[in-house]
Amino acid sequence: MVKGRHVFLGVSMVLVLVVVAVASGAAGALGKGLVRLVGIFGQSVALVRGDYVEDVPVETLEQGALRGLVAQADRGGAWIPAAARDRYARLEARTLPAFGLVLGERSSYPFVLEVLPGSPAAAAGVLAGELVERVGDAVARAQPLWQTRLALAEAESEGRAVRLAVIDRELRGKRDVELKAATVAVALPTVERRGSVVVVRVASVDRRAAEWLSGALAGQADASGVVVDLRGTALGDRVGAVRVAAAIAGGSAEVRFGRKGGEPSAVKAEGPARTWRVVVCADATTGGAAEVAALGLKLRGATVTGGESYGDTGERAAVAARDGELWLATSWALGPNGEPLLGAGLKPDEVVRPRRGGDAVLDRAVELASAQPVRQAA
Repeated sequence: MVKGRHVFLGVSMVLVLVVVAVASGAAGALGKGLVRLVGIFGQSVALVRGDYVEDVPVETLEQGALRGLVAQADRGGAWIPAAARDRYARLEARTLPAFGLVLGERSSYPFVLEVLPGSPAAAAGVLAGELVERVGDAVARAQPLWQTRLALAEAESEGRAVRLAVIDRELRGKRDVELKAATVAVALPTVERRGSVVVVRVASVDRRAAEWLSGALAGQADASGVVVDLRGTALGDRVGAVRVAAAIAGGSAEVRFGRKGGEPSAVKAEGPARTWRVVVCADATTGGAAEVAALGLKLRGATVTGGESYGDTGERAAVAARDGELWLATSWALGPNGEPLLGAGLKPDEVVRPRRGGDAVLDRAVELASAQPVRQAA
């Protein structure tokens, strides 16, 4: 029986590997390596099952192997078993995250990319950059991220509160928080002055935000510069992101997107003329659409300060496979060097380390933006 299960696992791995290879463009490099890989996998399963101090369920090995395989091709990709396929499709169709909590992954933990203002997650005190250790009684570390996201979405839809164990951003402590089901909405951007500098924050980098900013910034023509704080931001869409970049930097904004097996395409937008200096604050909590916006601004001459962004601008689609499906990136933003912002993020022009008791990144960004403009926007 166990031998038969090993054979089934081997066949499943072959099928998934082929699908991943085709989707990632590496099919031509498989060759004899495929046979070797299957042999190594089968041998590893046998050794772990026979020699490890504890009996490891084959299903656990299967999920770990599939997860690792997909992650090597696409860090934001996922292998979804057939039993969860419909529920995951509904999760991907959501416009807003459960409890206002946008999650990525870091060091095998769910990683908080964004907490929507006014959301249950914000009310509970969850902060961008924190790690989630448990959801209820379920350990979240080393589990597929989609399982954590799905558990949160189902609790919210059923009106249930859920308790999280959260590790703080400095990895100095852990606390329990409770998320209570409530209506989640996206706030408009905020604009505030710090002397001669306008500081802009955006909760969702979308077309609505771009339109609002075009009007709100019209009354700030006397500013010497604009700081766009995209830390703790991930929601939005690529068209909206480029429009936000155009609304802030002015003139023409353009970001190119690559896709497997085809020529790159471009998203373009036009904004009102601007004469100010633009500085972007970014770090590992700058993800998705916010990375696209940061890229669009950088390509318009903005200075990026802080740290490297999260590194996932992929748009994904399902690929059918045996007993499940793979969600893999079909297109992604291309950075200033033409390399994908997928698995690697946008590099800052000036690295600024966070410090306790202040906001060194924002302080430096305001300092840079306070300088006199160096160019006339197109």
